[in-house]
Amino acid sequence: MWAYVDETGKTLNNLFDEDQPLYSTAAFITKTNFDLVAKGNIAAIAKKVGMDALHANVLGVAKIEQIAPDLLKLLKKTDCSFFVSRVEKKYLAACKVVDVYFDQGENKAVPWAVYWTRKLRLLVTFKMAKFVVTPEIAAIVWDCVTARSDFTSKKHFVQAAEAMLHNVQFVPDARSRKIITEALEWAIENPEEFSTHMSEKALRYQHSPNFVAFTNLLDGLQDASERWKRSVREIVHDAQAEVEQVFATWHATISKPELANAEPFSWLGESKPFMIQKVTGSTFRTATEEESAGLQVIDVVLWCFMRIFSGKEIGQETAKLLNWVVHRAYQHDFSFEGVGRQVEAEIGKIMDADMTEEQLAEGHKLSADMEAQRQALVRAIFRS
Repeated sequence: MWAYVDETGKTLNNLFDEDQPLYSTAAFITKTNFDLVAKGNIAAIAKKVGMDALHANVLGVAKIEQIAPDLLKLLKKTDCSFFVSRVEKKYLAACKVVDVYFDQGENKAVPWAVYWTRKLRLLVTFKMAKFVVTPEIAAIVWDCVTARSDFTSKKHFVQAAEAMLHNVQFVPDARSRKIITEALEWAIENPEEFSTHMSEKALRYQHSPNFVAFTNLLDGLQDASERWKRSVREIVHDAQAEVEQVFATWHATISKPELANAEPFSWLGESKPFMIQKVTGSTFRTATEEESAGLQVIDVVLWCFMRIFSGKEIGQETAKLLNWVVHRAYQHDFSFEGVGRQVEAEIGKIMDADMTEEQLAEGHKLSADMEAQRQALVRAIFRS
């Protein structure tokens, strides 16, 4: 199978642009090489509106409305699906705060389960976002992880931790206040224990919405591969000079053929095993719309989707095209709303489940033992 990937805007590490609160990337997924078999068809559709290639922002609503029936007719002949990865930048900022300060591998004051159990980590993320992290603090943390020097990074790291420590009083439950307070106090006392700085500019783009959306999209392509029982042959991505190498390096890392037989592993409390490898054996390349018919299709589709997300109008024929696409599309929603719904459903099942007295007692004992170990470790570190 082949995938043609486009994205919205040039966000990179500009996380706090109020005009672009969301970032999305989308894939047009086919069972044949669309660039090869449909190049002539797309060229003919573009010629119909006086264009050499389909560029949605150049075409505009009126010309897309003209060609929408032709695109729909062509896509109906194509065995295809779509995947959209959406990133809410405010949610990414909140996740970055938790990853920087609460990673239990670096912050010894954080209980192991609070960070490494996904559901508990997400609960902390939501509490931090609601009661502790202000937009100003989030911006300081972002400056910390994108700083050019380690000295500047650590300066922002301590500054943000001190500001958050002042706001912990607003967290409603005592247990969370204790965990957050001790984590921030330990961070302020031991900033050298935290890996907050990346020396290479290209690596700092791994914090960007672009990179987060790309990794989520590769998960989506892997799922499509498993549904279709077909391997991913090629991923063609719209050319993005600043992050091309970052994308290519990440793709090469997780798609190595030797990872095909790697054993999956399970996170605590998660039912679905985590697969190390993704889109194994596939190739990755970048291209322009002029060079790829598939990129022209996803450019038009994503542009129209973003108009709908922004509350703007599209034509009736375009709406028919998007309605057909929606019924063949999967989505990953990295946002407060999307992740919140998922966590609420998962925790609800746990809270509603019946437990025996023996299970409850075992759970209390395990929790007490882990807390005793954490407190002993924190005391030992502070004494040293």
